[in-house]
Amino acid sequence: MIGTCFYYICYISWTWHIILTMGKSAILIDSSFGIKENQYPDVYVIPLEVIETNNGKVTSYMDLVNISNEQISEKITKGIDIKTSQPILGEVVKTLDKITQTYDNVYALTIPSTISGTFNNWKTLEGEYKNLKVYDQTMVGRLSEWTIMDLVEANKNGKLDDTYIQNYLKTIRNKRVAALIVPDISQLKKGGRLSNFKSFLIKLFGLKLIITLSSEGLIFRDKAKDVKDSIECADDEIAKLIPLKTSSIKRFVVFTNSKTNKTIDIDLYKQIVKTMYPKVKIEYTELPTIIIAHVGPNYFAMGIDLD
Repeated sequence: MIGTCFYYICYISWTWHIILTMGKSAILIDSSFGIKENQYPDVYVIPLEVIETNNGKVTSYMDLVNISNEQISEKITKGIDIKTSQPILGEVVKTLDKITQTYDNVYALTIPSTISGTFNNWKTLEGEYKNLKVYDQTMVGRLSEWTIMDLVEANKNGKLDDTYIQNYLKTIRNKRVAALIVPDISQLKKGGRLSNFKSFLIKLFGLKLIITLSSEGLIFRDKAKDVKDSIECADDEIAKLIPLKTSSIKRFVVFTNSKTNKTIDIDLYKQIVKTMYPKVKIEYTELPTIIIAHVGPNYFAMGIDLD
């Protein structure tokens, strides 16, 4: 009797869920956005994989589920081999089977195709689900979270559709960019993203590597000697990618973590950024776990979104 009542309660709850969500749109993303499940309405998150190899033992973690920024930073610091992988396709299919039945439209956005093959794999699923659209986008972490915040607002106001998303992503390509300062390049070299010769020169002269993330992808741009020089170089590289000097800044974020960062003076970096952008409200957060796996725990980054 109790089992039967429980079954009917579950059935009624699921039926009401279907009734309430039909006619609405869902957004599906991976964990490179730095967003957790249930953080935003109608947004579903598929974890990327973090793979650890320690003394021959291989352990797989689900990003943002059973591994944190602090944990991955500690593992990298200890010299444990860390790699990342695309979401398990079976998990993607399982989630799509559920939400494509309860929403009229499902719009999926992935980690940039310039960094991962996730977009290409998810794109193949469009043929399996008639109400699924998959989009490539160019940002990670807080900068891609800004995209989700804007799309959630559009969904709330009944404006979200394929045309809206395509126009939105096209617009921000020339308005949003990030610059990453990496003083310790060992993790980049270990992951094969930096040549031995370039690594040798950077270490020899004690330089800090400047990397940009934009519509052009992840690009090694420049090298700098000290803190002030590195931030000025990052600012110059950002200005090459977006009209920074002639537009007003809508949103500005600084990525860093004083708990895990052992090689740079975070307070000094923050002070210089505030001096360079005195009238701008600055957000502070961390890079997503999946990016720390590639650049290591010692970093400082700036992200800008123009009006």
